[in-house]
Amino acid sequence: MLLSSRTGVAYGSTIAGLTMQLTSTTAEHSMEHAMSAFHPTLPHGAGLIMISNEFYRFFIEKHACDERFIKMAKAMGIKDADKPEDFLTALYELQKACGVDNLRMSDYGFTQDEFMQLAVNARETNPGLYAANPCELTDEDAAEIYRKSFR
Repeated sequence: MLLSSRTGVAYGSTIAGLTMQLTSTTAEHSMEHAMSAFHPTLPHGAGLIMISNEFYRFFIEKHACDERFIKMAKAMGIKDADKPEDFLTALYELQKACGVDNLRMSDYGFTQDEFMQLAVNARETNPGLYAANPCELTDEDAAEIYRKSFR
């Protein structure tokens, strides 16, 4: 990897860390921490990618923050974005461009019977991150996000 590439990744990681410390993160991170706690070979970023589409789809379907999703879609390159679902398109295209669109939970040993246990663990170990969500996310909702993300 080129030094300039590593420098860019390091800078992006630093900015992301600062942002997370100043603004918090959402329950997506709680959900992923449960995933990598039960499956320690799973890298945090890979787990976030695996559940990201369905996690954000949950809030889009609830119309919890439509304008934010439209703004993010525009920032991610969809200049004429006018609906929240455009964010999901932009997110998928980014994942595809980075070669991470085919990450599979099953490759890390996940089974569908553990999703409620993961959901409960996520809330019990990181309950504060649920407060940063744009609307309520129950344990049943989280288990369903895992289920929909499973491949």
